[in-house]
Amino acid sequence: DQFEELLTKVQTAYGAEDYSTLRKLTTPEAMSYLAEELGENATNGVRNRVSEVKLLQGDIAEAWREDGQDYATLAMRYSSIDAMVDRDSGRLVSGDDRHPGESTEIWTFVRRTGSDWKLAAIQSTEQRAA
Repeated sequence: DQFEELLTKVQTAYGAEDYSTLRKLTTPEAMSYLAEELGENATNGVRNRVSEVKLLQGDIAEAWREDGQDYATLAMRYSSIDAMVDRDSGRLVSGDDRHPGESTEIWTFVRRTGSDWKLAAIQSTEQRAA
């Protein structure tokens, strides 16, 4: 499934602070938001490590076509190991670096006809369950 693959690739690239891969997988607007978050983490001396991303449920909430582009909004419930660690020492600051937690987010994807889907927006639906 393309959306499951994008979820994994985006989360993995985010956790690795891989700006190059994130640029390929996202729209400029979504990239700007993610880069701002990563920059704030760096300024605060932390890194958000994300691994073992697994889609548990993905439901299409809305799909439409506008100005020659396809859009799809999905409610994505997934598990991942998500931990904020100190950039220098690797010490755990928040989250859990050993046990997966669940998250549910609304992800919107866009593509031009015949092109690959890209992440356009992420909206959180709840606090992260540990």
